[in-house]
Amino acid sequence: MRLISITSKNYRTLENIELKFAKNYCTLSGRNNAGKSCVIRLLSTLFRTKPPYLWPPDESSFDYKEDKTQWIKQAAPIQVNYLLELTKEEDPALISFIEKIASKELKRPTVSLHVSYTLSEGDSVTVGAVIDEEVTDEKAAKEIEKRIKDSNLLFLYNSTTPHEDYYFGRGRRRTFYEFVMSKEEKKELEEAGKRTERRLKRLAKEHTQGLSTMLGRLNEQYDVELSPPEAYTARQMPLGINLKDRNVEVPLIDWGSGTQNRTHILMAILQANRIKTTASSDDKITPFVVIEEPESFLHPSAQSEFGRLLGVLSAEFGIQIIVTTHSPYMLNQAEPTSNILLSREIKRKTAYQTIVIDTAGDNWMAPFSDHLGLAAAEFSSLRAVFSSYKSKVLLVEGAIDQEYFCYLQKHQHSCECLADDVEIVPYGGKDTLKNTLLIQFVLRKFDKVFITYDLDADNEIRGALARLGLNENIDFLPLGLSQAGKDCIEGLLPECVLGAVNGRETDLVMKLGSKNSTERRKAKDALKRKYLDQFTSCSEYEKDELKGLAKVVKTINAKLAIH
Repeated sequence: MRLISITSKNYRTLENIELKFAKNYCTLSGRNNAGKSCVIRLLSTLFRTKPPYLWPPDESSFDYKEDKTQWIKQAAPIQVNYLLELTKEEDPALISFIEKIASKELKRPTVSLHVSYTLSEGDSVTVGAVIDEEVTDEKAAKEIEKRIKDSNLLFLYNSTTPHEDYYFGRGRRRTFYEFVMSKEEKKELEEAGKRTERRLKRLAKEHTQGLSTMLGRLNEQYDVELSPPEAYTARQMPLGINLKDRNVEVPLIDWGSGTQNRTHILMAILQANRIKTTASSDDKITPFVVIEEPESFLHPSAQSEFGRLLGVLSAEFGIQIIVTTHSPYMLNQAEPTSNILLSREIKRKTAYQTIVIDTAGDNWMAPFSDHLGLAAAEFSSLRAVFSSYKSKVLLVEGAIDQEYFCYLQKHQHSCECLADDVEIVPYGGKDTLKNTLLIQFVLRKFDKVFITYDLDADNEIRGALARLGLNENIDFLPLGLSQAGKDCIEGLLPECVLGAVNGRETDLVMKLGSKNSTERRKAKDALKRKYLDQFTSCSEYEKDELKGLAKVVKTINAKLAIH
């Protein structure tokens, strides 16, 4: 199952809004009181009837007085519509149920299902359902809604809420999670359980007699009863969690909050995937996972790693994961349109309805801008950086520099090649490096980063990089020679390349001295392209001709190869 959209009217701050969700990894962000909690409430209303084991309870029913939009004076009805996408491969149980209830055959492999609520004053609720654009009667709609609720399809994990711990053996505290079993596994375990239960009852009787004898020595009188654990052979069974670090077992409860949090979240995803992959066609309805603030208790670099992992797991398992977050590192950086940014409409300094900020096209940077407190324009050149997911990254000034290093990565010459596991990403000009807050975000996003820039910008850039704690030859390297016209990457090219282009393009060379800045810039850009073309057209160079570039590549490889 995939949640495609929610449309809401007159529900709390969601006065009139449509939220569209990505089918894989989707984030929901915005400042405090923007409306994220309202969305979670709506998800709980349709998809959950009771909290799963170890998870906190949620309010999962409508209350007109509490839920209506407070600034609307008239008794307008609350209207909520959920658009779901079902497939015969992933949701056969729900599709067959719908076919039976609605008395219709669903021939298409993908089915669209609208489930709607209309709540009037006095808490009168009307449930509606539309299957592939065909309206069902109210009785069928209620049956479909009940089937969805009873299936508990929402795996909701709130990272900020304390979760219950259990005491196990000798007073040692341990954390448990519920392991979901298939019907076959449950049957096998039940048979073994019956044998174990008979043995446990005999043992319990023996211990009851001993404990009664000891308690009989007290002034107070007690009746003793010992019983084996019940319901452990039901569909869900608790298992204790230990983690190992260098072969040392440690109960999860004794680890840091960040490790505990990530483990619980991964368990929720594992559970959802297990249901998807092991359930029989009579039971199978693919759930989805909602995680509130997964960045809790994690360092920014760990947040970035975890955000990437959630995106990978969502795609790999084919499970929709929806995350609410206040962290730019948890946003979907590969597909920014999957990031929903909420805000509030302000009138006369008062916050009113929740609105969705456009994140399509050139507005992809809006959620990042909101989280980092930077102007959206400052992200305009960083699209390539944000969409990169490799662990080792070489940041270069622009597209021309990127082509040079890609060439040095792929072609064998008399010097070592740039390591092939390094991604080369342009950052869009020297001004980007002056924004220390933005560069700090980029540095935390990747495991290993090396920065290059043209030597002619060294006076402007070096100070900003130093404020970030970066060092030359270790974290960054200016490219070029301390000579007029060679204080850039082109200054490291073989003389035969420079001579061939300069001798052939005398008009462009002369325009470099023009008083017109636009003409100078165009001539410089044209020459840079011609230098690159000339350099890459030659298949062989002498070792001495590449000594400048060879030194740069060796420095970068040494830095990015460190484990």
